[in-house]
Amino acid sequence: MNSFDDISLAYDNTIDWDARLSREMPFLLSLLGKPESKRILDIACGSGRHSVALAVKGLQVIGLDMSRTMIQAANNHAEANRVKPTFILSDMIDIDSVVEGSFDLIFCLGNSLALLYDIDSVQQLVKTVNNRLNDGAAFVAQVLNFEEIHWTGFRNFPMKTGRLSDGTEVTFSRMFEHTDYPDSSTLIMSVFRKTNDDWVSEVSTQKVLNLNFGIMTNILSTTGFRDVEFFSDYNESPFEKKASRNMVIRAIK
Repeated sequence: MNSFDDISLAYDNTIDWDARLSREMPFLLSLLGKPESKRILDIACGSGRHSVALAVKGLQVIGLDMSRTMIQAANNHAEANRVKPTFILSDMIDIDSVVEGSFDLIFCLGNSLALLYDIDSVQQLVKTVNNRLNDGAAFVAQVLNFEEIHWTGFRNFPMKTGRLSDGTEVTFSRMFEHTDYPDSSTLIMSVFRKTNDDWVSEVSTQKVLNLNFGIMTNILSTTGFRDVEFFSDYNESPFEKKASRNMVIRAIK
């Protein structure tokens, strides 16, 4: 059986990164003015695609992730692009113990905030982020809006196909089991691959906090952010609580 990290990398490779970065990078860069010498913190950086893209623009970037395999992939990606962001193996809740100084932009994308242990942990992290931002700097977060998910009864994601490090083609199936409504759900991911003439399946589960507009508004206001806006995408389309599955948050210190 392949390792969980190998499977995670295979899933990462199913993402159309050129398309994703073309949507998300203009939004991030718009918050930086003249980007020269600005410091950026990428929380839960994964394979480091955003960090590397920002480093190519001349920014000083630090990326954190708790997966050793993802950090290695990020370093490989940086080397291929001839840039040197700093990647640190760390749980995102431990920012204060692994990172020094203040930042001009901090972001956490890919619904990563919802993977923290509980709402108190989200509040603790957001408070730390506020403390580490320069005055007038922004925190950007992207999470799923579970008010819409519960309203519509959404459970099943589209299937995806990727490849493991040995070249084996794999198919990913993901679904939500709303096990602890309305507080959290379980993300169930099944991986299917063909070995010789037999199909093999592997299943992993992940607790996902059911974040929504009300929860995030309360956390951001109580941790000191003065100007908070919610969008449904990176083009700043209006956010609707029961219609927008995606929640892009821009919070200014």
